[in-house]
Parts: sequence; C-alpha cells; structure tokens
Amino acid sequence: MTPDTFRLTALSLPNVQAGSSLGNEEFRVGGKVFASLGSPMVGQAVIKLTPQDQALFIQEAPSVFAPKPGGPGARGETIVKLAMADAEGLRRALAAACRKATRGKG
Repeated sequence: MTPDTFRLTALSLPNVQAGSSLGNEEFRVGGKVFASLGSPMVGQAVIKLTPQDQALFIQEAPSVFAPKPGGPGARGETIVKLAMADAEGLRRALAAACRKATRGKG
C-alpha cells in the first residue's frame, strides 16, 4: 500500500473531500476529519475509529493497525502502517472511520 493508494481509497468513499493542516493531508466527510496522511509519520496514516472498531482491526491485523499513543489512541485514533496494509482491509477501516464521522461522534 502506498500513500497514493491510501489517498485514492479515501477519496473513493462518498462525499469525502481532501484538505490539509499542519503538513498533513486530511480527509473529511461532513466537515469532520476521519483520516490523515503525512508528516511526521512517513509511511503511516491515522484513521479515527471507535474504540470497538479499533480493537477489531488490531485483532485482525496487528502488523497493520496500532492505537495512536496516549489519549487519542484510547479514543480510537489508529495508526495504519501503509507498507503492511492490504487494499480490502484498508478500505473497510476507512469506511468505518468515515461512518463514525458521519454519525457525529468524531
């Protein structure tokens, strides 16, 4: 998985728009950020899952997904190691993060 593939996958979801903030490329739905890509974590992305979804994705693919350190990780912010990710698993994780944002809990 490459950053370009991550970007294309995120943008393929309904109503998603790209933007940027502080050197990160962000992906929003309904004005809410649900994923980001960029510095300082080259080769990684962050998606905002529910804690329950985060636990499921980490259990399914612990070499791909990890909680972001500290409080954000406890709230579901999840690091994605792009080199280890497969297209289908990433698509499902991005879709879950997008759904969370559209429910107003992100």
